[in-house]
Amino acid sequence: MAASTKGLITSDPRYEEFVENYHGDLLRFMVEVTGLIPSGDQEELCHEIMPPDAKVSVVSGTSTGKTASFGRIALWHMLCHPVAFYDGKVEIGSNTYIGAPRISQVGDGVWKEINDARLGILSGPYAWLDDYYEITKTRVAMQGFEDQWFISQVAMQKGQAIGVAGKHRYWQMIIIDEAAGVSDEHFDVIDGTQTQGGNRTLLASQGVRNSGKFYETHHNLSRTNGGSWANLTFSSERSPFVTAKWLKDREEETGGKDTVEYIIRVKGGFAEDSGSNLLTRSELLKAFEPRKIIGDDEPFGLMVLADVGLGEYRDDSVAVVAKVIGRSDSGEDARRVEYIEIPLCTNTKDEIMFSGDLTNLVGKLSNATLLVDNGGVGHTVNKLIEASGVPVVKVDWGKPCFKKEYKERFYNRRACAMVRFRDAVKSGRVVLPQGIGKKLKEKILLQGSRLPYHYSEAGGFKYVMDKKEDMLKEGIPSPDIIDAMSFVFLEDATEYIVAEHAGSGRSMAAADSAKAKADEEFADID
Repeated sequence: MAASTKGLITSDPRYEEFVENYHGDLLRFMVEVTGLIPSGDQEELCHEIMPPDAKVSVVSGTSTGKTASFGRIALWHMLCHPVAFYDGKVEIGSNTYIGAPRISQVGDGVWKEINDARLGILSGPYAWLDDYYEITKTRVAMQGFEDQWFISQVAMQKGQAIGVAGKHRYWQMIIIDEAAGVSDEHFDVIDGTQTQGGNRTLLASQGVRNSGKFYETHHNLSRTNGGSWANLTFSSERSPFVTAKWLKDREEETGGKDTVEYIIRVKGGFAEDSGSNLLTRSELLKAFEPRKIIGDDEPFGLMVLADVGLGEYRDDSVAVVAKVIGRSDSGEDARRVEYIEIPLCTNTKDEIMFSGDLTNLVGKLSNATLLVDNGGVGHTVNKLIEASGVPVVKVDWGKPCFKKEYKERFYNRRACAMVRFRDAVKSGRVVLPQGIGKKLKEKILLQGSRLPYHYSEAGGFKYVMDKKEDMLKEGIPSPDIIDAMSFVFLEDATEYIVAEHAGSGRSMAAADSAKAKADEEFADID
């Protein structure tokens, strides 16, 4: 947007009355100037951020309107705070700094809302204001006062200097989105900057950490505990910006209203159990109980799931044969899995031998889909398999997910597969392999009950599986068998070919044959 040449806003005869009307009434500004119809949570935020020295912290669920509020609060602070008189001084303009752990988060979030608010202003009775400020990709500035009167973006990455260090102004506001991902060193700088009577500070985030400054503003630093922070909770359950169906879908997706994920993503609570493991030993033992969850008359498929060892963090190369049906996370078409056999679990084979074993195994099964880890040596294994003419799905599970709903929940495909595996185990949609030796069963129990995870501290709630190098530091070896088993819950594994005789009602010919042939040919269980 090009800057106007109509002069300074302070010379416009309409501006003085505008400031008188809205300087002390943020809620009225939101409604009458930007056209926003606020929710009850947004109204409460307006009330709490109004005092000149306000310190407000918001823990929020999804789609609660917090970011929309921030865009309009930032414009209100700029447009309605033209001058400060203090200590015998006259100071023109106000400064607003909007930060997040990554600068792109500001652009994707609050900056978009600032532009939307501007469109709301343009369609209302105060469209004339648009002549006096300019919005660029990283800055909003008042014409003629670009260095004194502005809104600016700042990145707050760990280990980097913060852009507001040494900044002082009477009318100064600092807004931090995704605040749970901002390190305490940045908050120390902010505390040293916000020293004047007109300095407002506003934080918001999902409650993905149970430590750090953001967490403390809702606990020991809150006003209810004798501190200075007003702490608010924005819940999706009372938000007018989500539907009843959306809430129901989240309840099913997360496993219920009492799960940590639902509490964080919907209720606006904190991750009080962050840093735990995905599954318990008792949950895995239950999945070992013999039962059938896929009927002989159902059109199931067979999958061979291979995690390739020989890498920096891995002990074993593993192949698992699984009987699968369903494609969804819940409902009648939810994925169900019976793990039939683990014909390969070895640390003695090189990539040539292992690729040959996988090729032979797939060739003996009925329409089996082969999924193989593509990281490290796995890349070579996949090339050898392809050279033999066998189709293979390459698993690059360090990459982001495809589907939007998974991108919002999971840091990468590994987290997506592992959490979906967990959910299937917990809901009884998994049967672990029967008839295996005690040593191998114990290995599965040990690996499956030591899957440490946490929640992303930047970018909102996302599951993150702990890195394998960090697991090793804690004495946790790579969970190779569980890795392979979880491949069946990758997005790449949605499609499968129906096995021979599947759905015919005959005895489980394809699955029984797979186990028998694997037992006959391989004996590499270490």
